[in-house]
Amino acid sequence: MTTEAKTSHLDHRSIAKRIEESLDAIGILAEVLLKNGGRKGNPDDASDPIDDRGESGIQSAISIIACLAHRDFCVLATDLGIPE
Repeated sequence: MTTEAKTSHLDHRSIAKRIEESLDAIGILAEVLLKNGGRKGNPDDASDPIDDRGESGIQSAISIIACLAHRDFCVLATDLGIPE
C-alpha cells in the first residue's frame, strides 16, 4: 500500500468516525428534546425543564451537526466513487 493510499484510508476512517459520532450526538440531543416535550404540558413533572432558549439551542446544534455530518459523508462518498 502506498503512502498516499495509507493516508487516504486513515482519512476515510477518520471521516467515518466523525459521521458515527455526529449521528450519536444527534440521537442524544433528539432524545433530550423528546423527553422535554412531554414535560411541557406539566412543568411540575420535570426537575429542571429546558426553556425555549435551551430548546432552540439544541435544535440549532442538531442542525449544525447534521450539516457537518452530511459534508463528511459527501467527501467520503466522492472519494470512494459512490455513486459512479
